[in-house]
Amino acid sequence: MKYDHLPPGLVPIFLRRSAAAAFWGVSESTFDRMVEEGHAPRPARFGKIVLWFRPALVASAARLSGVKMETDSAASPSDGGNEWDAVLK
Repeated sequence: MKYDHLPPGLVPIFLRRSAAAAFWGVSESTFDRMVEEGHAPRPARFGKIVLWFRPALVASAARLSGVKMETDSAASPSDGGNEWDAVLK
């Protein structure tokens, strides 16, 4: 699938099977097996369209690699600030 309508460098938030497999750097058959075995996330279904949520692919890959991902607290409106506040002062 082409993503011609997106600006250069912007990756879509949902990926088709072939793109999700390529995103993980594996063949489609290996990716299918990883999904079936629970290593990769299951897709979201929108009618007949089957798509993978890119952040879920990243989070699953991090878990597989043993990397602990921290949540982005700067995106939380309840904290009243973000990590750049100290830098900009």
